[in-house]
Amino acid sequence: MTDTAPQDSSTSTDQSSHYILNREYFTECFDQSADTTVSLKTYRLAILLIIMSAVLFIVEAEPHIAWFLLALGAVELLSIRYKRSWWVARQMLSRRANSRVNVRIDEQGIYTDSKHHQQSILWDDIAELKTTEKGFIVIHKGGTNYLSRTGLDKDFLALLNDKSNAIT
Repeated sequence: MTDTAPQDSSTSTDQSSHYILNREYFTECFDQSADTTVSLKTYRLAILLIIMSAVLFIVEAEPHIAWFLLALGAVELLSIRYKRSWWVARQMLSRRANSRVNVRIDEQGIYTDSKHHQQSILWDDIAELKTTEKGFIVIHKGGTNYLSRTGLDKDFLALLNDKSNAIT
């Protein structure tokens, strides 16, 4: 995440910045926005896979399928235990890793654009704009996005805070 600069000097509320989607950004994104509560519901799929494999072992069905389901259950348990590392590693393996994302905010909404994806989130489409310790969670019709405070200048943050107060 690097410097910010006004994109159009004629509009004081039009701000832009850019981020590099690197390991630090993905880690911050996960830490600030992911639900890390662990309950029985979290383990539901792993338990189901292990039970299905146990049933197949008991009825002496095809052992390859039973072993496969048992392995899937183990992988699911590992993905729960190492949820953060698992998610960050998957993001780092994606084609978006280490790419630059330009972010622009104005009176109409928040706009992001990179080599692989363009998105516009209009203020009318935003249901909630949560402020976190290190950024903002934008909940909108199309899903949820995270916007880090790092690299954003004071005007950009002030506009986001104003919009956050207006939405909630």
